[in-house]
Amino acid sequence: MSLPRDPKSRQFPLRPLTRRRFVTGSLAGIALTACNSSTRRRADGAVVDELDPTPLPNPEPEPIPDTEVPGPMMPRGLHSSLVGDSHTSRTITWFTDGEDAPVSWLEFSSFELGLDEFSIQDDAFENSVEASTSQTTGIESFTHRASAVGIDPDRPLRYRVGSDEGGWSAVYVVMPSPRDEWSFIHFGDHGIGELPKLVTEEVMRTPADLLMLAGDLSYANGDQEIWDVWFEQMQPLLARRLTMAAPGNHEEKDFGGDTFKNRFSHPPKPLTSSFGPSDPGSTFYSFDFNRVHFLVTTAGALIGDGTLPEELLNIEADLANASLRRLRGEIDFIIVMQHFTIWTDQLDRSPANFTLVALEENIFLRYGVDLVIVGHDHIYQRSAPMFLGLPNPLGYVQMMVGTGGASIRLLDDDGTQSWSEKAFVGIGFAHYKVSKGKINIEYIGAPPLDMSDIGRQYSEGKFEVLDSVEIKAKSLLACSQCAKPARGQEVLLQNFEAIAAHTKDRNRRALQHCG
Repeated sequence: MSLPRDPKSRQFPLRPLTRRRFVTGSLAGIALTACNSSTRRRADGAVVDELDPTPLPNPEPEPIPDTEVPGPMMPRGLHSSLVGDSHTSRTITWFTDGEDAPVSWLEFSSFELGLDEFSIQDDAFENSVEASTSQTTGIESFTHRASAVGIDPDRPLRYRVGSDEGGWSAVYVVMPSPRDEWSFIHFGDHGIGELPKLVTEEVMRTPADLLMLAGDLSYANGDQEIWDVWFEQMQPLLARRLTMAAPGNHEEKDFGGDTFKNRFSHPPKPLTSSFGPSDPGSTFYSFDFNRVHFLVTTAGALIGDGTLPEELLNIEADLANASLRRLRGEIDFIIVMQHFTIWTDQLDRSPANFTLVALEENIFLRYGVDLVIVGHDHIYQRSAPMFLGLPNPLGYVQMMVGTGGASIRLLDDDGTQSWSEKAFVGIGFAHYKVSKGKINIEYIGAPPLDMSDIGRQYSEGKFEVLDSVEIKAKSLLACSQCAKPARGQEVLLQNFEAIAAHTKDRNRRALQHCG
């Protein structure tokens, strides 16, 4: 519960002007770089205003390091996500080191655009929420999570986390979620090397309201200190931009996916009431962002935890409900995110993983899924609307963006299949601009130095728009044909033994391919 704060409590001491900084300029400048502004990306990757070709600064305020309050158990790895409503709530997750966990807090206040940076840094916070705390999986640390609920949906949120006992983080700002025109970014297969850093830096230069990560995030593969490095590198982005993640096959190597569940905070499972309480870091969940419904799945990435039968029933029920809501005019689009591809033309991985894919595709077509956004294969590939590996105007569009920088792979020697409309070898991410009844998608990428095994380990990071497409909302007739009742386990699980055996073998082969 949010508690009002005494305006004089825990107020930051005044500091000399020379120590104060907003690296990216005032918050008033942020409003000029919204999705419907005159900004564009030049061929050299710089974001510019069409009325003034001077490259624009980062559109989001940097954290303010002068506001840190040092202590023995400093908060680290801050990241923001959604557990509740996308306009009136924000959830922050972070970590502290040591054998004992301090009682930690999330302190926050909404404020008006144009508020001077002195006040953003030093004003007392109006609300405070005590964080829940659990042992961080596999390492001598603690995971803390707290939610700010009932916040003003039209104003930015300033916040910090920590405690008087352990220390306080810097002050961060999370912008409000737009309602009419907004955007999100999607990629998978990241890591902690130089290529991932190039992608992260470019994402930070690209205005967006939501970040969707399609699995294989840190490539810790069981080494929990690598997770800490990944969160440290990503904190300047994740602490300020709402982020939702799916687990990948490399997350399974971290205690069967327990690390993922512990370190992220997500909404509950769609069928929580039927299956009991949900893990705070649910691996399959759904949420709405304005008129887009997102369903995040594991696609069997964590087959060892025994939840795939439950997940398949959740997928069916969630998409059946979403298709009915779309027919009623409550939403315009249904998007599924998972790590594993449905179809691929990456070298040594095509064509597809048939057993589970056949069931997934059946569900996606039945309920009229518009987009399937995935990672796993380290190339970019966009499909035509398709079904069963063939172009089909009634099918879904797959956006394969496994180009987060973990490595750069090649396309199949036989070339692309008939469903493929665009492919690229390199690093990058997809930027989705959502407006009434349509989604405009751009793929922003940078090539490797060359296509040799060594050259593909490097890039000069010259990002530019390499692909674009527009997705329109389905017609009323198409929506009516997709509004069908959910089926039960007698249909969905009748071939589950084969699905489970195939999925385990697929996951084993995927990890062998990675080395």
